[in-house]
Amino acid sequence: MGQKANINSLHLTSNVDWNCVWYSNEREYSSILTQDLTIFSYLKSCNILTKDSEVLKIRICRISKNIVIDVQLTNSLEPHSLSLLKEVASNLKKYFSDFERVFIVSKVLSSNELKIDSVHISKKIARLIENRVRFKSYLIKNLVNQTAEVCNGIKVSCKGRMNGADMASGDFLTVGSIPFQTLKARINYGLSVANTPKGLMSIKVWIYNR
Repeated sequence: MGQKANINSLHLTSNVDWNCVWYSNEREYSSILTQDLTIFSYLKSCNILTKDSEVLKIRICRISKNIVIDVQLTNSLEPHSLSLLKEVASNLKKYFSDFERVFIVSKVLSSNELKIDSVHISKKIARLIENRVRFKSYLIKNLVNQTAEVCNGIKVSCKGRMNGADMASGDFLTVGSIPFQTLKARINYGLSVANTPKGLMSIKVWIYNR
């Protein structure tokens, strides 16, 4: 059952940290959770971040009434975009009056880190499928094999109306070993959605590193 769910929930106590770090009582929990979901959706659709790069991961840390947002990107931002990040922080501060200070920290992953990042790989495959590339074509198989050379195992699952079919189906590619039930295993999970003329297709990627 491990491959059917987000594997990060099984590894939270061992080698995976929370994407949101804060503590609250029962009364404030729902409002803070709603704020975090709004911040996630706003930053993922922000033109300042998505113009020059792709947003891979967002981590929110609350310290009293201050909030620190750590954003992982694929490429470095231009100087003009870096200056506009202050406007994004000020917009969040205006929208949420509870915040006293908002800090946005951007981190650019190196080329070696991008090779084993599951979110980056899933977005690449989704982009190829949107360009009408078949799931088990040479381009996608070559991408999976290149990733398998720098890790211990990779599994890619694709579900939807594949290759323009009328009925939805699922298929997968596996190279190496993926120990889903081993809690100490470092498995990186990523999910992306491809928007095709036949409908939406989900691409899930699991990458195993010892």
